[in-house]
Amino acid sequence: MMRQKNQENLDLRQRKTRHSLVEALAKLMEEHPFQELSVSDICRRAMVHRTTFYAHFTDKQELLRYMLQQMEQECISSCIPEGSGSPRQFFLTASRNALHFFRDRKALYRACLQSGADTEARLLEDAAAHQLYLRLSQPDFRQALPGSDPEIAARFYVGAMFSLIRWWLSSDTPVSEECLLENLERFIPNV
Repeated sequence: MMRQKNQENLDLRQRKTRHSLVEALAKLMEEHPFQELSVSDICRRAMVHRTTFYAHFTDKQELLRYMLQQMEQECISSCIPEGSGSPRQFFLTASRNALHFFRDRKALYRACLQSGADTEARLLEDAAAHQLYLRLSQPDFRQALPGSDPEIAARFYVGAMFSLIRWWLSSDTPVSEECLLENLERFIPNV
C-alpha cells in the first residue's frame, strides 16, 4: 500500500516538474528566441536543478516537442466542438474556438513559429485535420457535403484556418476577431 502511494506521489511530482519546465520554456520563448535559450535558463526560471531537467528531457529540443504535443492535445480538445448541429454551425464554432485558443496563446504561438519549430507546429495542423476528417466521415456530414471527399475537405478547411491564424497572429495591424468571424460566415457553405 505504501509503495503504491509513493508511486502516485512520484507521478504527481514528475507531472509538476514537467509542467514547471514547460511553463518556464513558454515564458522564456516570449522574451527571447528559442535558439538563444539554454537549459540553464530554463532550469533557473522553473527553479529546477539541471539534473532534474535531464531526468525528464534529453535537451531543450525535446522539451519544446513535449510542450507542442501538450499544446496539440489542448488545441484539439478546445477547438473541435463535441455537440451535434448543422455542419455549418460546426465549422463556425470550430473557427471561433480556434481563434480564441490561438489569441490566448498569441505570444507563445508566434515564438514557436519564429523558433524554427514550424515542423512541430505542422504536426498540430495534421492532428486537427485528422480529427476533422473523422467528423466529416460521419453520416450527418456526408449527407450535408455530398460528393465531397472527407480527407480533402478536412485538409482544405484546416489548412485555410491555420493559414488565416498565422497571418492574423503575425500581422502588425491585424483585423479584429469579429471581422474574421464575419468573413468566415460568408466563406462557409450554408449546408
